[in-house]
This record gives sequence, C-alpha cells and structure tokens, in this order.
Amino acid sequence: MQITVAELRLKVLKTLKTNYPAKDAMIITDYLVWAEMSGIKTQGIIKLTGAEPLQNIKPKAKITVEKNTKLSQRIDAGTNPAILAATLGARTAIKKAKKYGFGMVGTRNIFSSNGAQAYYVEMLAKEDLIGIMCSRSPASTTGFDSIDPLFGTNPIGFGFPTNEDPIVFDMATSAMTFFGLILAKARGEKIPKDMAIDANGNPTTNPVEAMQGALLPFDRSYKGAGLGMMIEILAGPLVGSSYVDNKTFKEEWGSLIIAIDPNLLVEAKDFKSHCSELVKKIKESRKKAGVNEIRLPGEKARSNFEQAKISGLVDVDEVILRELKYI
Repeated sequence: MQITVAELRLKVLKTLKTNYPAKDAMIITDYLVWAEMSGIKTQGIIKLTGAEPLQNIKPKAKITVEKNTKLSQRIDAGTNPAILAATLGARTAIKKAKKYGFGMVGTRNIFSSNGAQAYYVEMLAKEDLIGIMCSRSPASTTGFDSIDPLFGTNPIGFGFPTNEDPIVFDMATSAMTFFGLILAKARGEKIPKDMAIDANGNPTTNPVEAMQGALLPFDRSYKGAGLGMMIEILAGPLVGSSYVDNKTFKEEWGSLIIAIDPNLLVEAKDFKSHCSELVKKIKESRKKAGVNEIRLPGEKARSNFEQAKISGLVDVDEVILRELKYI
C-alpha cells in the first residue's frame, strides 16, 4: 500500500530511537527509506521484523578502528548494525581515495545485513570514484555439488561515475536473498522453484524448509558457487570475519569496501565521458523482439526512487506495515 515518504521516515526513526542515539537512528533510517523508495523490498523495512529485528540489536561495544594505514582500515563493529558500519566504512574509503587515489575498508564483528550494496557503491560513484563492495553473511547457500549451506548470500556491487547518473550493478550470488525467504514466509507465499533445497537436499518451494536447508547459487552451477566462494574469502578471512560458519553459527557478517580514483590510470573526466558513451552505445543497440527499451542495471531502482521523491509516496508491503503496527 502507499504511504507518504515523510510518514514512513518518521515511523522508522521512532522505532529505531528506542535503542539507538538519534544520529545512528538517522543513518539507518536513511538507508531503509532509500531501499523502500527504490522498490528493493527484501532489503528495506522488513529488516525491522522477524526473530531478530534491527531495532532490538544491543551492540556489545562501540565501533572501533582495529587497524589503519593511509590506504586501508579495518573496523570492529562491536556487533552494531551493519548499516552503521558500512556507512562509516564507505565514508572512510572515500576520504582515503580522495587523498591517496585508493581506499580499502574491511568491517567485521557486525550484527545483521548491511542491505543492498548499491546504496554504498553509488555513494562512492557520486564522489567520482569507482566503488566495489562485497559482503558475506552466515551460511545459507550451497557450494557446487554440496547440499550443506556453506556461503552466505554474498552480494557484490559496483559503482562507476559518468557524466549523468552512476552505473550501478548489485547482485547476490545466491538464487534469491535470505530476506526474500523471510518476506515469502510473512506473506504466506511459496518461493519459485529451483531456488532452494530442504535440509535433506530435496528441492522445495516452502520458505521455512529453505531456511532450514539452503539456497542455491544464482546460476545453479559451479560459476555461481565459485563467485560466492571468492566473496566469502574477501569479506571473511581478509577482514577477520567468520567464514563457512554452518557448524558454529556466530551471527557475524563481514564486508569489504574498495574506492578507486580513476585518475590513477586515466583522466577522471575522460573516464566519466567514456562511461557515458558506453551507456549510450548500449542503449542504442538493437533490441530483441517485444522489447521497448534497453535498461541498464540499477535503472529501475533509480526510477522508482525518483518517482517516490517527486510524488512523496512510497509503496510498502502491507503485511510488513501491519507487523510493525505502522497501520
């Protein structure tokens, strides 16, 4: 159902202020409202529901810097929400890349998902930097030829500056997100076929059975499983986070954020112009029968966001609104 963006923001902020300082609550609210406005329902206010809702997280410590160099930083999030740590990490990566041409930040000891990687890499791209981000989460996705959950949903995102809107690509390496399972459960719906298996390795369309079993890699092949494994390494061992935690569930997420100044190799203005030209060439390519417009990754989400911004209205899942007692 539709509610005003302003009303949603106030309700989410009020929910989060019960346990977080106003500054932190605002950072989390900004992300959650952006996700809803962008139409990314599995990464929005659904994170305020479920067995471990975001607003009920009780951090064990403040976010601290464990290691710092001119090009890199490792953050111990103290089990704070990942959105806080990821936002801080992105801002730090921007500062380092602006000064030295490159910035790399790892975050660990995080509680909960940081959501859509697109939010953070677009933040970098808007600063005329190339943004790359990957994250791992508790085991929920199989490896190739395995029926055990080994890797997280392990998304990866890229952001590139252009003379217009940034090019943004964001994908999970699993067939669907874990919060997609939570949303299907909340709605009382089945999930599509060939997305998950139950605890015995049998195909299932039941979201609860899928949670107890495992999701499949996005392409159901060794390539998807391999990419999930690569992200598990980059956002696990490289940042000091957990990895393949299917036997010892630690409730830990990890992320790696990389910011690159194009000036390290070419003139940034030329890079942006060439990326704009690349977009133009793709848009002008021949279309398949029945296709009216060739869309780039991230365009639909950006269009949803702009429409919500102009109208002041946002579509929010009624089931989630009722669960949160927002209606």
